[in-house]
Amino acid sequence: MNKQAQFDRLQEAVFSGSWNEVCSACNRLYHFGGGFNKTIQRKCRRFLLGLLNQENAQIRNAAALTFRHNRANWAVCPLLSALKKPANLRSRGTLAYALQTLNCSRHLRALFELLFGAAGNNWEVQMHILTILDDQSFIITQTDMQSIQQQWEDLKPSWNRLNNITAANRSERSLDETLIQGFVDEYATASSPSPTPTRTM
Repeated sequence: MNKQAQFDRLQEAVFSGSWNEVCSACNRLYHFGGGFNKTIQRKCRRFLLGLLNQENAQIRNAAALTFRHNRANWAVCPLLSALKKPANLRSRGTLAYALQTLNCSRHLRALFELLFGAAGNNWEVQMHILTILDDQSFIITQTDMQSIQQQWEDLKPSWNRLNNITAANRSERSLDETLIQGFVDEYATASSPSPTPTRTM
């Protein structure tokens, strides 16, 4: 079987197989052609990235997990875009999970925007985003931090209510307003310029 026929068969498996078959096909497409045939490699990457636009959540998730398992840093921006799509609002936890192993260092603002946007509609997305914010290092700009702080100040009074967090049901697992404030404060401190040391005569 020639390469084109193999490629076509793997694409068919993505759309017609069981969950395990879909995941296997995506992973095989990721490695298809090895590291030598750049044309085939680009073709496979385009196909896998295109799966993030599928209405079928199983297919989207299989592609996302392929990126996660192979640490495909070039998929960060497409994953962020897929996470922001209104059509994926109720089925995007795996997309956020996929970002945990990828280099998100240039996307601090986008991650906080996703965190804030998940208020009241997706605890799983909130949890995965907070894990990324806790585990990774970021390039922090004053402009990004000002935007993050302003968004949080607008949202903070409603955060616990939107997430159905009350004094009666709050627990150690609650992603409450105090926890989020801690993350915002930590990054705000990291973005602040160090004070200029004073000289004594």
